[in-house]
Amino acid sequence: MSVVKPISPQTQLEQSFRQRLNTLVTEEPFEGFQDLRLRALSRFEHLGFPTRRLEAWKYINLRPLMNQAFLPFSDVKTTITREDLAQHLLQDPAGMAQLVFVNGQFNQSLSQVPTNLPQDVLLGSLKAVAQSESQAIQTLLAQRLENFLSKEPDAFAALNAALFEDGALVVVSDNAVVEPLVQLLFVSTPDGQARTAATRNVISLGENAKVNLVISHIALDESADSDYFNNSVQEFILAEGAQAECSIVFNESDKGWHLSATRSQLAAEARLQLNTVTLGGHVTRHSITSLLQGEKAEVHLNGLDVLCDQTEVYHHTVSEHWVPNCVSNQYYKGILDDEAKSEFNGMVFVAQGANGTDSQQLNKNLLLSEDARVWTRPQLQINADDVKCAHGATVGQLEKDQLFYLASRGLDFELAQGLLTYGFAEEIIQRIESEPLRRYLDNRVLNNLHKTSAQVKQRIGNGK
Repeated sequence: MSVVKPISPQTQLEQSFRQRLNTLVTEEPFEGFQDLRLRALSRFEHLGFPTRRLEAWKYINLRPLMNQAFLPFSDVKTTITREDLAQHLLQDPAGMAQLVFVNGQFNQSLSQVPTNLPQDVLLGSLKAVAQSESQAIQTLLAQRLENFLSKEPDAFAALNAALFEDGALVVVSDNAVVEPLVQLLFVSTPDGQARTAATRNVISLGENAKVNLVISHIALDESADSDYFNNSVQEFILAEGAQAECSIVFNESDKGWHLSATRSQLAAEARLQLNTVTLGGHVTRHSITSLLQGEKAEVHLNGLDVLCDQTEVYHHTVSEHWVPNCVSNQYYKGILDDEAKSEFNGMVFVAQGANGTDSQQLNKNLLLSEDARVWTRPQLQINADDVKCAHGATVGQLEKDQLFYLASRGLDFELAQGLLTYGFAEEIIQRIESEPLRRYLDNRVLNNLHKTSAQVKQRIGNGK
């Protein structure tokens, strides 16, 4: 089976991706995935490689990415243990399920799945399921992947469908409740060469099913001197009355590029809470599209960025209300120091006839440096009359009066700045249901703030 020929001159990045696709199509044992990969490539060719001429990509400089030929991460041979991952594996006395993926590949020895999961819950490697389960499951999986692909507006999300090698499959049948917290840990081990991996997670919940997920992306070797590129996609299909909370934590190294997309479809009375936390990386972009297709469906998007150095983070969210009486909320906060950059571009679309829509958008940003940059653009597109929609954005610095007040009570500037900044972040952390994740984030956020507090203290001392 041949790969579609390119319709335009290729960058080094595209050439390396096409070579990888040829290998994947040749080695793919499941014919449904072979067809999916080729259709995904056609979709990518149709969309074209993003440039700054596109509104959704105007602030991102992709040229350093385009001018590199990336090798597969899966070729890296590494041996790690659970002890190496201890600080990133969440701990819950009630027990939890953990699937670990190293360089884009599922690692059975590092993973653990409790034996008390309901029998009607499927939790495992997407690749393994596609190869071992019944043809009916394989066909259904391919159809669901293609369903999202047909109208995919993001070129890199389409490319992911062509190049993904593994990921997690979570299928929860009607009325089943997954009690243990489920953590999907994706580990990159940079080796000094430009590497790439594409992973895809599919989460399908039946009627009145419930699950709580944490998806973590980390790099073990933060001293690597070459760029690496991760491309991830999450797909949520929630049937009537289903409930899911998912927290995605991006904590790549300062050489890490991560372009991610989350797509969700919600039936009547389904509820999805999606929390995005970014703590590190060179460039991270998260594109979220939520389709509210059944009455009384709810989508709650929360975001927190704690950034320093030259970290760049870009959030693009779209909540589409197609039926009456649905709810969507978007609440994002950013804390930026040094030369960090952040963008929030949020859209709420209300279709004609979607009366009773209740939607709120809010983006707040705290700048700890004169060199930090924020672009914020909450938007509403309303085609119905009886709705309750609002949006807003703020960008500011710590209040000098508040710092002075705390200093007058005996706190030094560093501690005062840390308390005020942590309080700003804590509002988002407390919205997360999982206590083990809240503890983990508390430690990570405080660690990031500690890196910047000495610099803030120095600026204040110099009268800046």
